[in-house]
Amino acid sequence: MFEFINQNSVLIALVALIIFISYLFLKTRSYAFLLILPIIIIASLVVINDSTPEKLEQEIKSAGFFIIDQPTVVEFMSPSCMACIYSRPTVSAMKDKFSDQVDFIVVNVKESEAMDLVLKYKVRSTPTFIMFGSDGLEKTRFSGLARSKIMQESIEMILEN
Repeated sequence: MFEFINQNSVLIALVALIIFISYLFLKTRSYAFLLILPIIIIASLVVINDSTPEKLEQEIKSAGFFIIDQPTVVEFMSPSCMACIYSRPTVSAMKDKFSDQVDFIVVNVKESEAMDLVLKYKVRSTPTFIMFGSDGLEKTRFSGLARSKIMQESIEMILEN
């Protein structure tokens, strides 16, 4: 309904509130406003960090693209990213080697449907590889050019757990 309201709206409102309270303090020189400021900051941090491991696990499992009870490697990539293009042979080799044990998913960050996932998993650069265990929890991640040794060690680590 309100697409302009997202996870950043609380942060923007918090910054605006802090600026407004600081302005009131400077205008009135009343120290009551300085007492209110830390209370607002602490309360907002509690609201923002409302995420618990149980909630996170439920969010991940309800995301809809995981095969439950199977480790998953999610690659966030862009077709115009040179590191993504150079990583294709390594990713293909890992798919060939581990396809019976691990589910591989590719998310194109250029597609509008992928924006929610990019924000949800805090993907800042491409390629980003996020490894999820069979319990649906994130085990490890790395960004940049996929190197065989690093990727294989990461996949073997999620298979061991």
